[in-house]
Amino acid sequence: MNDEEFEDIRKLMRLKRHETPGEGFTDSFIKVFHRRQRDIAQQQSGLDRFLQMLGDKFEAFLNPKWGLAAAAAVIALVAVMLNGFNEAAPQPAQAVTKVEDAKKKAEEKNELQNKPNGVAIPISDLKDSK
Repeated sequence: MNDEEFEDIRKLMRLKRHETPGEGFTDSFIKVFHRRQRDIAQQQSGLDRFLQMLGDKFEAFLNPKWGLAAAAAVIALVAVMLNGFNEAAPQPAQAVTKVEDAKKKAEEKNELQNKPNGVAIPISDLKDSK
């Protein structure tokens, strides 16, 4: 770019600096803008509007502040759930000890021996009595 072109651009910028839009330009621009937005919204289906809204919400989470907060919430939730599962589930060593304790108690009471608690009647005697 040569000096003449540069000076022409500077003069043009000085002129444009003093220009302002006419009275009512802002109001008419806003009306036209809102009308176009309504026309576009009416042309979209419900699914398109839903996906647009979902996309807008997702973009809000791309903000680092919300992204970090969401990640921290997910990590805290997972930690709480894992801690709850660990407390609820018996550990293998504890389960083995409980089974061994139950066997010892049963042996002390002679519950594991195959002794009949009553008199055994042969099946042949039952058939004859009918």
